[in-house]
Amino acid sequence: MATTRRFPLAYDAFKALVALLLLLAIVLLAPERTPPEVEVAVDPGGTVTLSGTAPRGTEVTLEVLREGRVVDRFAARADDLGRWVAARGYAPGRYTLTARLGQGPATTLDFEVPAPAALAPIAIDPLPAEPRAPLRLSGRAEPGEVLVVFVDGLAVGEITAGPDGRWAFTLDAPAGGHTVQIAYRKAPEIAGPAVALVLEPEEEAGTPAETNMAEATEPDATDAAPEPEPVEGQAYVVQEGDWLSKLAEVYLGDPMRYDEIREATNARAASDDRFATIEDDNLIYPGETIWIPAP
Repeated sequence: MATTRRFPLAYDAFKALVALLLLLAIVLLAPERTPPEVEVAVDPGGTVTLSGTAPRGTEVTLEVLREGRVVDRFAARADDLGRWVAARGYAPGRYTLTARLGQGPATTLDFEVPAPAALAPIAIDPLPAEPRAPLRLSGRAEPGEVLVVFVDGLAVGEITAGPDGRWAFTLDAPAGGHTVQIAYRKAPEIAGPAVALVLEPEEEAGTPAETNMAEATEPDATDAAPEPEPVEGQAYVVQEGDWLSKLAEVYLGDPMRYDEIREATNARAASDDRFATIEDDNLIYPGETIWIPAP
């Protein structure tokens, strides 16, 4: 007895076509998996800062290889703004970084950690017993190297050591206590000793000290504005690619402490116009000077 078909052959072909169209729709509408964006910055001291963007809350898996062998493997989680950052320390040499989200495609990036600079220690000559502005500072360093002069944590100028290693700088600062330190521009971690000094006020010509004392009056305590509590730390000039959580990770050890940098910077800006005022945690600009508190 012959078998009869319940549906014609055209129906089977229609079902196959529908299944093919559904498969194509799934492939075309599925979100494209892209590798994460990654940046690598190596400071003169050898600290490597790895950073980038990813969907917020996701983990980026990172591997660091040297000569084909994995020397470091870790994960970094993107914050609420979709940014992640990690600071690592590696020996001098060439490295390859791979970063991926889950099983998606990887981003590969090569970087190099330079060998520490072999530089002579920085020395500062003895200061006079009663220093007054302008004060001439001098000392020794690696011949031909550029030095940065820091006064109270702020870079105030650059000088170049001569062929014999001698350098000199004229400090013109207001009377009072100051801390002076000299560091190499290309290796800021190599610095001379921090020198604390008190600059004496300039005496007015032809005015006896006794007259000044007699004419001096005590200020009204109610008129004096309270001085802000000093915050230990360091001044920092914002570089391209910096953001607050990245700096908090590098200098404070925790990216979530970015608000401490904002508060310390704004406190400085209230009395010193050299510092920026941070109104939005997401907006800091290259060239601005901010204050990073001590860890």
